[in-house]
Amino acid sequence: MGAFDSKVRACVVLILALLVASGTVWGQTGTSTVRGEISDAQGKMVSGATVTLKNTSTGFTRSQATGAAGGYSFELIPPGDYTLEVEARGFKKTVRNVTALVGSTSTADLQLEVGSVSQVVQVEAGAAVVAINTEDATLGNNFENSQIMGLPLKDRNILGLLTLQPGVTYAIDPTSTTSGSVNGARSDQSNLTLDGVDINEAQTSRVNEPVLRLNAEATEEFRLTTLNATASQGRSSAAQVNLVTKGGTNNFHGAGFESYRSTGWTSNSFFNNRIIDPKTGQPLPRPKLIRHTYGGGVGGPIIKDKLFFFYSYEGNREAKQDTSVRVVPLPSMGQGIMNVLAKNCPTPTTCGPDTLVSYSQAQLTSIYSAVGLNPAALAVFANAASKYLANDFTVGDSTATRLLNTAGFRFNSPNTRKDNSHVLKLDTNLTSKQSAFIRLNYIVDHDTAAPPQFPDTLIPTVWSHPWGFVAGHTWTMGNNWVNSFRYGLTRQAFSQIGDLNKNQIIFRFVFSNINNPAVTTLSRRTPVHNILDDVSWVKNKHTIQMGTNIRVISNNRVSFANAFDNAVTNPSGYQQGGNVVSDPIDSNIKATLGPTWQLSSVSEAQNAGTALIGRFSQYTVNLTYDHS
Repeated sequence: MGAFDSKVRACVVLILALLVASGTVWGQTGTSTVRGEISDAQGKMVSGATVTLKNTSTGFTRSQATGAAGGYSFELIPPGDYTLEVEARGFKKTVRNVTALVGSTSTADLQLEVGSVSQVVQVEAGAAVVAINTEDATLGNNFENSQIMGLPLKDRNILGLLTLQPGVTYAIDPTSTTSGSVNGARSDQSNLTLDGVDINEAQTSRVNEPVLRLNAEATEEFRLTTLNATASQGRSSAAQVNLVTKGGTNNFHGAGFESYRSTGWTSNSFFNNRIIDPKTGQPLPRPKLIRHTYGGGVGGPIIKDKLFFFYSYEGNREAKQDTSVRVVPLPSMGQGIMNVLAKNCPTPTTCGPDTLVSYSQAQLTSIYSAVGLNPAALAVFANAASKYLANDFTVGDSTATRLLNTAGFRFNSPNTRKDNSHVLKLDTNLTSKQSAFIRLNYIVDHDTAAPPQFPDTLIPTVWSHPWGFVAGHTWTMGNNWVNSFRYGLTRQAFSQIGDLNKNQIIFRFVFSNINNPAVTTLSRRTPVHNILDDVSWVKNKHTIQMGTNIRVISNNRVSFANAFDNAVTNPSGYQQGGNVVSDPIDSNIKATLGPTWQLSSVSEAQNAGTALIGRFSQYTVNLTYDHS
């Protein structure tokens, strides 16, 4: 045994000891495998053949000799297009192309022809990966860059391609808490890695919202494993998404794109067209939609065959409007008037049509003599009715021909986005047996978090500024030993400015000047440190792998969700669910119109009466304590 072999074995023993000490959790390092068997024309296995895997665009080369059973296996290699060369004494040199896909095993069996090694046989092979996975029990598909760039994607979000996979039962919609469910598994049990490193949103873990947005131009390929993920793929029970960033090559290459859409390509909604704005006398204008998406990527050599770079930027500017409808009080409520419906029922099964009955402020003060009406509440309703003129009757208790107490106010609310995503990757071949890379992501987004409650109220916004990086090193320690190491830091960071900045008062079913539920101000920083190491040992036809995956997560969060009090005038908080409010009105109707008359708009009377009385039926006090 030589001194070099002794050093190699000592290093291997040390690495294995560290792995065992860390816990035998398998890693997922965004790599691929090419393996196969070498035989002669009679089908007999050829041992001792030299198999070389090359990528001329990056200067990558790795060689090994076939074992006694004629097998070879290149483990933990970067995904990409390779040339496979086989040389053996007494046989012609055989060459073929092979594509290594991330998270997959590409099988390339070769049959040698008798002859001189100076003669070359070029094998024209089909797809490197067979249609049926014969290597393991995983189910899933790979998407290469040509598919990512060629298929239509909304906002160039490549996660939309996940919906093309069998078993993905929900659309990738970030507003949904169930989106991204795969084969019935919980949507928060998926696992996403980029270049082998965790990019999950640590608090929610949903597949549709990774911390780092994925630039389509910068994504080389990805694989979605929907079922039966192996130990090397993940720690979760649902989908395993393994993505790889594009790298530079010996040739300069680049691409750019731009798309623009204006409001002229949209149509107005049915409800906007049918509503006449009381101020202008015209239908509500169609919501604005201006979407501008642009970016590109460029890559090439810094030092040929030695050092490469790739940089990508994607920007998205969106200025659009969403149609919002809010319940508002009619001007009559600001005057202390409540309108109800009554009907005459001579028999329990025979009733006449509804009749509108109006109660003035003086009448209501007499009916509710124990409490009276609240002048502060009337002032709120009068102010709201003057600013937000009712123009919609899809909400509230009124119709276009019969006004009671509330109706809808429809308006176009702004919804803007200003997103920026940067990706930089550097790859280097340190020696003939060692390679390394570093990838950096930086994102700066300013988006509307939610529509405002009314046109003149605060618009909730969110500033998102996550970043992440990963450094990787691959070492071919011997003919059959390979080690792959990754360290990554993915840091979620955002600040949300909500519309709740003071104590909130809600007149339930009648009026609220803040979103309900309110959008609260909060900020969060969630750094995730991820350390991975995989060791692969090939012996004849057998491959033994061991790895570790260590994650260190911290969550630094500031929330104003419990910083303000909340008060509600809620008819359900009164005796018998509001009957204590509607019963006096029903008694008055019987006394004035006759004993066979009755209140028919019971819940409407309870809602309006509770609001006009203006007494809180529920009050939530939020107390924030410090260390003292």
